[in-house]
Amino acid sequence: CVRVLTTLLPPTEGKARVLGYDLIRGGRALRARIGVVLQAESLDYVTVERNLTLYALLWGVDRETARSRAEEMLTLFELEDSRKRKPWALSGGQRRRFQVARELMHDMDLLFLDEPTAGLDAVARQRILGYLKKRAQQGLGIIFTTHILHEADLLCDRIAVMELGTVLTEGTPEELKQRHGGARQVTVEFVGPLGADAPALTEMLRRGGESLTLLEETPDQVSFTARNPEAMVAQISMWAQSRGRPLARLSVREVTLEE
Repeated sequence: CVRVLTTLLPPTEGKARVLGYDLIRGGRALRARIGVVLQAESLDYVTVERNLTLYALLWGVDRETARSRAEEMLTLFELEDSRKRKPWALSGGQRRRFQVARELMHDMDLLFLDEPTAGLDAVARQRILGYLKKRAQQGLGIIFTTHILHEADLLCDRIAVMELGTVLTEGTPEELKQRHGGARQVTVEFVGPLGADAPALTEMLRRGGESLTLLEETPDQVSFTARNPEAMVAQISMWAQSRGRPLARLSVREVTLEE
């Protein structure tokens, strides 16, 4: 899908327009306005620092700007100590950071990223995602593929879930949560184990209707999801008071897209 939308492969059927350009007739003009980072590596035999600078120059960036951007990317993607190394000599995570950094060296209207955080540790992943979110807020359009729904939930304005090239569902993160879940998770923790009162609480929760799903029960804690948990939370509070069971903690949170 990404290779077709970036004109690297011709479509076998159908039509699509990107930034107003037809993929067949407007391919040359479109390529001048987009960037793409694929999973496949294309690494040159010059140093990391020189590679970044040359890439910017090839896109028409002036030399001074290219050098300053290279320094920014080396710092942002933690590649300062590897600036004089050849890209092929980097570790897998470093090579991935280098690929993303290199594509960000030139100006574009739309950036395509195919699994941009693949092979990255948690710190590097958060750094890259934070930078991409900042660039999106500054006006850069970003389309990226990922199997990590937490990333999509964090970054995306709109999400399309695809299987074998077919869009199964799409919408904003909130729309998808409401459409395919819409529940919130409630966790109630009591001061001390419930003992003989536990069955009564469980029975009350099970009468909560189809919108309530019991997730976990322990001697002093219960978790469940519900579309409108406010009424059930009020019932639990009154039940706890009537039984002399003080609450230690009560939390309500939105269910994540992955959940």
